[in-house]
Amino acid sequence: MTIKARGNRPMHTLRHYYKPMLNPDDFKLAIQAVDALGATPAVLVKVAELAQDPNSELDDICELLRNDGPLAADIIRISNSPYYAPAELHSNLSSAVNQIGMREVIRVVNLSLAQRLFARDLPGYGVFAQDYWRDSIASALVMEALAKAAGLNSEDAYTIGILHALGRVLINDVLEDQGFSIYWDGHHRIEDWERGSVGFDYAEAGAMLLEHWRFPVPMCEIIRWQLYPDRIVEPVSLLSALQFTERLLAVTGTDFETEDWQLPETDPYVRATGLTRPVLGQFVATCREEFQRILKSVA
Repeated sequence: MTIKARGNRPMHTLRHYYKPMLNPDDFKLAIQAVDALGATPAVLVKVAELAQDPNSELDDICELLRNDGPLAADIIRISNSPYYAPAELHSNLSSAVNQIGMREVIRVVNLSLAQRLFARDLPGYGVFAQDYWRDSIASALVMEALAKAAGLNSEDAYTIGILHALGRVLINDVLEDQGFSIYWDGHHRIEDWERGSVGFDYAEAGAMLLEHWRFPVPMCEIIRWQLYPDRIVEPVSLLSALQFTERLLAVTGTDFETEDWQLPETDPYVRATGLTRPVLGQFVATCREEFQRILKSVA
């Protein structure tokens, strides 16, 4: 996710780069206090598990989703949007779920989770909530497209794309809760500022939070190592796709509107997958169209 600083907020001092203001134990304790999202993260994990179980049925998912009132309302609302264009408006969860199907339920749960996660501005980063949410959706769409093309799990890819920068929400909240008024200045590398401020970068913070929410270990590890190209074992994997997604969005723009963009043919993911610029161009066009449809579906 490409984040730009808003305004000229000064950072207190570079000493934070050498002495983090929180130690690891403080940060882990702060994670335990994150309760604002209710049951949604746990529901997402369980929905994904049911979707992969050949013996599960839509009724099983409905029973699970009923336990999260706001999430159930979101599914009904989104299923009635122009994105799905229902012949008749759905008035209950069962009708909505049966209309959109199991795969789309996961997608809608992801969208609902993202809206809750990014419902607040991130003043520590100088980022508005709406911008952060849109950037996360863009990452999810690119991850999904790359996964489909490479034969990887596209549902997991979409979820990883939405949640990959989740740690920034947590870091911002921790700094605010601890009473620190420091801001990223837009010049230093953002992960260096994070490590200097709280002792962790957003990737590690996000992985710790997902572990707390009992997300699958492989997904947590992808989030954790997204900033480290040397951690890639398989040249075509969800981890390498995530790292490539960030490189791609850096040149196309997270709204996919940049027309004149180039990616070097020496990019490791491009070489490993044999992607060409025309193919990537089609990916970008598809993601742009889907991005606009999603914006309309949640308006």
